[in-house]
Amino acid sequence: MPARRSARSRLLPALAALAIAGCQPAVSPQLQPAPLPADASSLTPGAPRLVPTGTVVDARVQLLAGELSGLKASVIDNAEEARLLRAAMVDQTARYQAIVGTVTARLQVGTTPGNPELIAQWNEAQALLGQLDQNLARLSALSPRVAANASQANFLQSSIRNAYRLSGGVDQDHRNLGLLEDDTNRTLVVIDRLLGDITDDISRQSSALASERRSLGSLALAINSGRMFGAPLSQRIATSPALRPPPAPVAATRRPLVTIRFDRPDVAYRQPLYEAVAAALDRNPGISFELVGIAPARGEPADQARAASEARRQAEGVARTLVEMGLPSERLSLSASTRRDIAATEVQVFIR
Repeated sequence: MPARRSARSRLLPALAALAIAGCQPAVSPQLQPAPLPADASSLTPGAPRLVPTGTVVDARVQLLAGELSGLKASVIDNAEEARLLRAAMVDQTARYQAIVGTVTARLQVGTTPGNPELIAQWNEAQALLGQLDQNLARLSALSPRVAANASQANFLQSSIRNAYRLSGGVDQDHRNLGLLEDDTNRTLVVIDRLLGDITDDISRQSSALASERRSLGSLALAINSGRMFGAPLSQRIATSPALRPPPAPVAATRRPLVTIRFDRPDVAYRQPLYEAVAAALDRNPGISFELVGIAPARGEPADQARAASEARRQAEGVARTLVEMGLPSERLSLSASTRRDIAATEVQVFIR
């Protein structure tokens, strides 16, 4: 038995690699912080070395040099903070990918429904997404500070150019102003690139994190069932509104895509539901779905009202399952009705 466990422990990492390489990736490739340019490291603290002249213009030059020194210190601090945040995000992303890959491999091999080990790993992955979200918020808070650096650099650049026109200076004052102007231009280039990279990264990571939260919802559903359903439904959905057909009313004679009969406890409908909805989305990624809870029309009006309420509750449960599988809630609508020709509550899924 110990030898068998050892072989299984050696097999799991290989299965994790196969699950990620051979199947749909568990983690969006966008969830990777891009490296910052190394330009910030080229900034030396302080202003360039100037030759004092003691003139009236020199007093202005020294004031501008002090402002440049403070600006560069702020830029270096902001670049270092961005670097540390990105390093933390890279580490958290790697750990998240490893956990999700291991869980995916276990589910593809097959495991017990609601395996507590996988639940613990899922909770850890969710916590890592939370940490990534917090670091992304810190990166977002850093962006206005870098933008303020850009405004200060532009103002300083203009002030240096205006100082050339001051009277009472000597040639060395203009050489000093030239050194300040060149250093300010280099600093401004670093700021602009830093701000652009932070802005791009915030946009990309925000989208990737939203996608991964949907994927975790699908993974939670798979853990609860003890097996993988497949790639999240969100990966099959069209992003262009032009691909969506106009909504059509649900006709009584139209055949449902899926009919789920709740005639016994714990109806195992999730896998067939996933397969049917995934196939429909593969045919037309722009479609939406209507879920109709149908109750038997039996007994007194009050009994029928309670049955209709129960049918809607079942439809809401099916809708939550689809959302956990990655289908956006705006692609779903709910309704309830009664029929005399059925013996148990049903939920019918229609394409619209």
